[in-house]
Amino acid sequence: MLAPEQCSVLVFECQEGVVGESSLLPTLAATVRERGVLGNIAGLLTSARGAGVRVHYCTVNKRPDGVGNAFNNPMERRLRGHGGPPELGGVVPELSPEPGDVVVQRDQGMTGFHANGLDDYLRNTGVATIVLTGVSVNIGILGTAIEAVNRGYNVIVPTDCVAGDPPEYGDNALKYSVRNLAYLSTSGEIAAHWAS
Repeated sequence: MLAPEQCSVLVFECQEGVVGESSLLPTLAATVRERGVLGNIAGLLTSARGAGVRVHYCTVNKRPDGVGNAFNNPMERRLRGHGGPPELGGVVPELSPEPGDVVVQRDQGMTGFHANGLDDYLRNTGVATIVLTGVSVNIGILGTAIEAVNRGYNVIVPTDCVAGDPPEYGDNALKYSVRNLAYLSTSGEIAAHWAS
């Protein structure tokens, strides 16, 4: 499943307004910092690029004027409580995209395959396995894993490259839900495979 030519690392919502210093979700951002998630993802990306594995980023950005933005769930309402549509910014500097990486942006929905062309990018480059990283296990990682499996992809989640809020919930979601959809591993195990 980890053959470089058919594999992609997917970095989900590792944006300044989500996990950075200006996070609108400060307890999630704190968990990411405390567990070294960004450093683990950065190391995995270095290994992936070195092995010829393509890297995809999924970001979310809402229209600044709010036109057409969803307002149909508690998460959106909480984020709007900060005054208008949330400004989530770009990918955090630790994980900046490099030439050859693919950044897909959505302005609607909660998960990685919603209305952004990700499936086309993956299929058109021969990807069969997604190594899924980022935040949060609560919604984005779980939902994206479900969508990927529904589309026929293999999914691997390096447990040291994801986080949830609160952290114990994220751990339990991996243990009881995500493991039924995706193969759980670590960034070190995956990097070692690519190095060999």
